[in-house]
Amino acid sequence: MRDEPTVTASFYPVDSGDYWPAHVALAINFGETGRTYWWLPASGGSNNLQYIVSTTDVTLPEWHPPSPDGGERPLGEIEYIGTDADYNIIDDIPTMGGIAPAHMLLTSLGDRTWHWSTTQRDSAPKQFFDLIGCASDN
Repeated sequence: MRDEPTVTASFYPVDSGDYWPAHVALAINFGETGRTYWWLPASGGSNNLQYIVSTTDVTLPEWHPPSPDGGERPLGEIEYIGTDADYNIIDDIPTMGGIAPAHMLLTSLGDRTWHWSTTQRDSAPKQFFDLIGCASDN
């Protein structure tokens, strides 16, 4: 993340089922505290916005995707804006095998990670994440 390099974002493949068609999860790690928050990309439908929906740790064996109408969402959902290298908006959610965003803006991230929990607080500026590289497990 610009201005806060200890906050990093990474996409991971995940079996998210039919209701979460992206089949990727976004991990946002706060290096200073070691906490990682997990999110699933979701299309806003008729409002033409894109979101990421908070979920529990997708690396745990007992993890399963939440119901689209509920389920555990520790930090709710926040608007996701992805762009290409020229800052043209990619009007879609990130998906497995799709185009990786060169830049991502999550305007409410700092608010959610600071105010939604009184026991765990992580601070993030309102700033872009920039693509550093892509890795493959293949």
